[in-house]
Amino acid sequence: MIFLNYVYLRWDEAKAVEACAEGVDPMRSRLIIRLCLYGGLRNHEVVDAKIEDVDPVVGCIYVPHGHNNGPRFVAIDSETLRLLAVYVGARTSGPLILNDQGEPMNRYKVYYCVMRAGKKAGIQKRWNVSTRMMRHTFATTWLRRKGNIRLLQKQMGHSKLESTAFYLDWMPEEIKAEYSKLFEEHKDVFALSAVVLCDMEYGGGGLSGT
Repeated sequence: MIFLNYVYLRWDEAKAVEACAEGVDPMRSRLIIRLCLYGGLRNHEVVDAKIEDVDPVVGCIYVPHGHNNGPRFVAIDSETLRLLAVYVGARTSGPLILNDQGEPMNRYKVYYCVMRAGKKAGIQKRWNVSTRMMRHTFATTWLRRKGNIRLLQKQMGHSKLESTAFYLDWMPEEIKAEYSKLFEEHKDVFALSAVVLCDMEYGGGGLSGT
């Protein structure tokens, strides 16, 4: 369980990272964090995103080049869309996120924005806070909030449901809570079943013998 805490953040930790977005353009850093945290985008998907791929009416971003599952539409929350509109300004096409020179961001710079915010937030993990960790946090939070796993598969761009279900392996507390709900709260039923089985085994005939 200690190991699992290295690959994703608690939601309050992730929000602390967002609050520590800084650099020459803090809004840009915050947007990078939110695209991963609220949309589950991969590092290269943030880099490759284009202004024309954003649909503010529907509230989604078209991702033409995923990992192994081709293009998809990624839902984005209203606050991220609002920040995008402010950040983009009068631009109508081209790369969504630009570096300090007005050129497309590279993957390292995107990673560095998140890592630096994580360090400023004081998040202590075995590995640096990263875009991948934010993406993992998005997925585990979706499942913790009882989101549909099939829809999460589409949002994440997984070709197989097994890839999405892997996140369940990182949620032992939720598995235990569900187990307790199904079994621990029905001790009276199990106790009655045990009495019936014992009675039948030793010749009492179960309920019919009462």
